[in-house]
This record gives sequence, structure tokens and C-alpha cells, in this order.
Amino acid sequence: MKQCLILALALVVCLLGRVCAQGVYNTESIDGIEYVRLSEVCRNYKLDPVAARGSMVTYQGTHRVSLRNNHQDFYVNNYRYVLSYPIRSYAGQLMISSTDVRKLVDPVLRPQFSNNAGTLHTVVIDPGHGGHDAGAVSPYAREKDCNLAVALKLRKMLQDCGYRVVMTRDKDVFLTLQQRVAIANRCPNSIFVSIHHNSGRRAAEGIETFTLAPHGTTSPFARTRRMADLAGNDQDSENIALATAIHSRAIKSTNATDRGIQRARFSVLCTIERPAILFEGGFVSHPEEGRLISGAKYQEKLARSICEGIVGYSSVVCRNRPKGNSRVATNGGSKGRVRTSISGSSMGKTTIGSRKQRGNKRG
Repeated sequence: MKQCLILALALVVCLLGRVCAQGVYNTESIDGIEYVRLSEVCRNYKLDPVAARGSMVTYQGTHRVSLRNNHQDFYVNNYRYVLSYPIRSYAGQLMISSTDVRKLVDPVLRPQFSNNAGTLHTVVIDPGHGGHDAGAVSPYAREKDCNLAVALKLRKMLQDCGYRVVMTRDKDVFLTLQQRVAIANRCPNSIFVSIHHNSGRRAAEGIETFTLAPHGTTSPFARTRRMADLAGNDQDSENIALATAIHSRAIKSTNATDRGIQRARFSVLCTIERPAILFEGGFVSHPEEGRLISGAKYQEKLARSICEGIVGYSSVVCRNRPKGNSRVATNGGSKGRVRTSISGSSMGKTTIGSRKQRGNKRG
């Protein structure tokens, strides 16, 4: 009987933890989209309003959250996210879509409550493009070369941390998008990181990270307007937690413009059966950033940021730590064990509310 009571109590504690993590909110339909009061979400996460600056509304607690009415920009600890739906005002209350609460707010603010995260033994690194497909090309760099250079540096760092690493390519060869996905889907207990660099107008610069758009939403980065449930949506919470861990470290390490964590329906994200992101490490078309990207020192920074992000994601979200060395080699700066939080509170170059000129996004 005593053992039964202990088991019952443990189950209640577990359920209460899940309810606390996910929140139970009253909903309102606005133009056919389910919304909840932002005040209820903030109350659940113990976030208190602070003095507004212009149109920006900010809440502060364990995390700092900032947003604006009728905008999709959403900042957590000053790192930029793009919501699936804009913040709305209804009956005098600011509202946020329930999709964004479930698929972004919950896994970012409380990633340890992820429903599906298992063990993590293998990292599949996908250096984008290759062979006859050079990707973005400029006078400063070829994307395929930069992608591979960062990936090879990252492989060594991850192996030193005890992870098994699988490369979709480790030389200048071409693979189709589905070949890349097939390699990842054959690796159990893994995550998938596709490494790319960007191209756009001459002034376009900065780092952005993509995860698959949630089921039922649209994406500006899609060849079609399909809203179907995709294999990659089974890991929505893990996807955004992984993106947060990597993106925040990359912005802090490089001091690059923060173009945000965004949603897309790129082919390598749609049918993936593992937590997956597509990381854009900067613009080869930008005169200054393009030269940096082509250099070994900047490539090392990007690789180290991705590695630290993966270690942080594994420590917070997954049920295991890799065997072996949990340190990441550094060239000066912070030494020893990497931080295991999903995102820090440090700011990159972009301050809240600022927007850099956007480039033309490749498909």
C-alpha cells in the first residue's frame, strides 16, 4: 500500500509539473485563429510588466520578453523570434496565438518539459550544397566551401565532447535534399543540423536560424502554401529548443546582426524524423561579412557556437549527457564547461526593435 501511495504521489507531481509547464488558458477566436491572453501566459511564467518604450511591451522575470501589437517579432532575452501569427489586441487585452504558446513560448521558456525529447548520441551535420551546386557565390566566398569548412571544424569539436558524428558529405560532392534527409532518418537518437550561408542585397547581413513551420500555419519561406502536418512537425518543441540553443550562442559569439529564429518549409526540414534546424551563418554577398565567413577564425567561431548550443540543448532537453569530454575547446575567452542553459541573457548587436535591411532569401 505504501508503495502504491508513493507511485500515485509521483504521478500527481509529474502531472502538476506538466500542467504548470504548458499552462491552461482561456481562448478566443480572432479571424479564425485561436488566441489566448498574453497576461495569462505571463502570469504562468511569473513575468511582470515593465515600463514600455514606445510601442514595445516588455515583461521581466526569469526571462525578459518583448513584443509589439500587430507584429510577429517576439524577443526572449533580447534574441529575436518570428511568431507564426501576429500579436493582436482584443477587448483591451494583448493576445498571442495558442499555436505560438505551444510551439514557441513553452519550449523556449521551459525546454526541460519537452514531451518527445529522448537520448542524444549522434549529431548529423549537413554541409549544404556541394559539387556542381555552389550555393551562394560572391567575390568573397563560395557558400559550399564555407559550409563544409564550418562542418569539419564542428565535427572535431563534437567528437571531443563524446558525440558520434555523421556527415552527409565530408568533401565537395553533390547530394539531393532527400538523400541528406535519408541519412539523418537512418540515425536513431540524433539531431540534424544543416549548415548554410546566405546571399542577398549588398547591405543584407546577419545570422538566422530556421525550424519547420508548425502544422496549420503558413510560411513566407515556402515554395507552396501547404499547411499539412509533416513528419518534421513531430519534433516542433525540440526543433525550437535546438534552434534557440545554437542561435543565441552564435549571435553572442560573433556579435552579428540577429535576423532571428524563423519558420520555414525547406525540403530538408519537412520530412525529417529527428529534431532539425537549418542554420544560416551570414551573408557571403556582404563585403565585410563575406570576407569574415571565408576566414578560418570566423568559421571556428561559428563551429564552436553550434557545438556549445548542442551541448546546452542536450543537457537541458535530453535525458542523457554524452560520454567523454563535455568541454569545448576555446581560444581564450570563457574556459571550462559550456553553459547548459538554452539561451543566455546577453544581447547581440541588434537591440530590441531595430531591424536591418532584409536580403532575398534563397529557396
